[in-house]
Amino acid sequence: MNTEACIKKIEKYLSKSDVGVLVVDVQNSADLSDIVSHFKVSGNTFIATADYCKTDELPRMDTLLDVIAKKEEPVFLTGLTSFLKLNGETELKSELSNLLAMTIAGHVVVLSFQCRVYLNFSDPRLSGRICIVDGVEDDHTKLIFTSSELPLPNGITIVSGIHAFADAVETKKVATIYINTEKERKNFPDSLYLISDLKKAYDALAFKDTATQTLSEALGTDIDWKYALEKLKKGGTWEALITAEFGNTKTLDLVIPNYLNFDSEKKWLYFIALKLYGAKNNWCLNTAASRAASVVDLVRHAYRDILEFEPTSSTFMDCYNTRKALLNAFGNPIDDVVDFCKIVISKEKTAIYYLTDNTQQEKETIFFLLDRYGLEFSKEELTAILKIVYPKLHAYLLPFRFKNSLLDDYFQAYKYEKIINKVLPEFEAIVMEQAEKREYNSILEPRASRVEAIDKHGAQLYFIDALGVEYLGFIMSLCHDRGMMARVDVCRCELPSITSRNKEFIDAFANSTHPIISIKDIDEIKHHGKDDYDYQPVKPPIYISQELSIIEDVVDKIKVKLANSTIDKAIIISDHGASRLAVIHKTENQWEMGSNGIHSGRCCPKSEIDVQPDFATDADDFWALANYDRFKGGRKANFEVHGGATLEEVAVPIIEITYTPGTIEIKLMPSDAPASFVGVPEILVSYRKKAAVKLFSTRTLQDVSVCVNGKYYDATPIDGNFFLVEMPDIKRARQYSVDVYACGNLVASNIPIVVRNEGSSVKDLL
Repeated sequence: MNTEACIKKIEKYLSKSDVGVLVVDVQNSADLSDIVSHFKVSGNTFIATADYCKTDELPRMDTLLDVIAKKEEPVFLTGLTSFLKLNGETELKSELSNLLAMTIAGHVVVLSFQCRVYLNFSDPRLSGRICIVDGVEDDHTKLIFTSSELPLPNGITIVSGIHAFADAVETKKVATIYINTEKERKNFPDSLYLISDLKKAYDALAFKDTATQTLSEALGTDIDWKYALEKLKKGGTWEALITAEFGNTKTLDLVIPNYLNFDSEKKWLYFIALKLYGAKNNWCLNTAASRAASVVDLVRHAYRDILEFEPTSSTFMDCYNTRKALLNAFGNPIDDVVDFCKIVISKEKTAIYYLTDNTQQEKETIFFLLDRYGLEFSKEELTAILKIVYPKLHAYLLPFRFKNSLLDDYFQAYKYEKIINKVLPEFEAIVMEQAEKREYNSILEPRASRVEAIDKHGAQLYFIDALGVEYLGFIMSLCHDRGMMARVDVCRCELPSITSRNKEFIDAFANSTHPIISIKDIDEIKHHGKDDYDYQPVKPPIYISQELSIIEDVVDKIKVKLANSTIDKAIIISDHGASRLAVIHKTENQWEMGSNGIHSGRCCPKSEIDVQPDFATDADDFWALANYDRFKGGRKANFEVHGGATLEEVAVPIIEITYTPGTIEIKLMPSDAPASFVGVPEILVSYRKKAAVKLFSTRTLQDVSVCVNGKYYDATPIDGNFFLVEMPDIKRARQYSVDVYACGNLVASNIPIVVRNEGSSVKDLL
């Protein structure tokens, strides 16, 4: 029936006495409003079921039914069936059946809402008290249970508490009602409503931007998602938010240098941005983001994913370099570093390819691998690897040109064997030979004789205890990178090679304008393992990394003083060198010392041994060993030793460092070319005519030499800034690259020259 007919039926019902409950079912809020408006007059009582609910609770049915049963005046009850639908069809039908069977004192009209399919009772006595209003059904309302803590968008229907929802269902005519409630969908498993939970920030984000659905909720905590939701209120969408925070969704890799400046919330948001949009321009970041389940996991994958690549892969180096920069941007978290170093060992010999010099832990692992697998590589292979994974250690291995084949070969071999922690038979044979010949006496002058000749005006002395000549290649590299020139004079110290016998140079600088700076750190490390370098559990020479850092720090401080003109030059002098190989050789001779522990057995007072031991040199009132033995009774050293007379203990440097602002321009030309020559010089050679070039420098240089194909040729000053370089070994016609040195400092590199035979043409070379 229509609304008008229904109203008449209700009026007829109200005019009768001794009646039961009348149920009037409407299909839409408009018809309900018409009926309520018609009967909301004096004498009729309207009761909302919600009035019998506690806050955010369902109605107290017993109390409600008791009240309406006792009312003598006409009662119109609204909202009841909307509540009953929450508990399903069975309960709805049961309660409606009970209502229709109730004994009441007066008249009760129950206004049900969209229940006609549930009012089909088989008892004809009940059906006579059911009135169904025909009409177009409003859309069935969807309920979304949410939380008052979630920031929801404007323009939606929100009610506070489950107790208030029925009125909204029956009067608002909306498709969806949001209910701020503690209830959850699982509390109403049989509900006739379509119910969704929007209790968590993640749910609200998924509602706000469907892109959220591509993200697992497990990627963040509820606090994380709430943070994003607050941000999204301003941005509107993930794309807009991420663009506002990080610049562009397509260039998220460019943001990584700022990562350490982000707070924890922004780091998480950046992680989510990567999960949504990736970082296609950065292999490591993109791969890690696609696999990671958290911010912590992102860093872990950045460390480990490279292990899937073989070092021989064509893409390995690009991946390696990208990853190294990324790990620095992440701050190299110590836990991830330690875990990675444990895992990478499983790669055995190739593990070294995956390490970097970003952290001390990785450097120590490199030394561990050098100790274990060093002999499985050729020197060339290992040097090439270190140039990539540990550039400073590679710089330590750089050759210094002593201009003496014994010293050149000796110290290159010594340094290499030091880092792989081995004494090779070929080198030991040289040590034993020199223990007898002691050629350093004729090759090297005493340091005392060289110190007097130093121009000390404007100079500051840096006394670095135990700085042997093994570090000269490294120091020259540091100076070159910082725009400084180093002039090196290699001398020999006094024997025994101990500090108390080698301090004469300090007195020579006593009247210097600048105070003497004494640096004992390297000596402390060699003796005692300073800075927790404990040799006992970790036998590889991991302390080398700290030695190199100390030297670099000294050179950096010198650069500042020279650049600021605080000093004119710095003079680095050492008292003695030290030997690592004597420690790992682990041999005692037959002679026993009485003075326990002195100088780790490398020297012995003559008062304790009457005759000169084998391989010992006379050092005033001491015997100093020139091989890798130690006297019995001496304290075993763990790191390095000195006091003896091996080349590495005896040879010491005097290094004069000056600052050379700007660049030095070098030009090469044929030996007979005018000064105005430009272009690539062509050098003619023949049986009688040896290769030679003329060299010009824009600055006055001393001790100039060139290196071609790994061979050095000294230059002869001609006039002004011109030099002549004769290269008799270069005979083959082709193009060469020339490196130019001054006092051992690289001042120009890869300068091309073309050598051709007299009578040939340039075409012959092509």
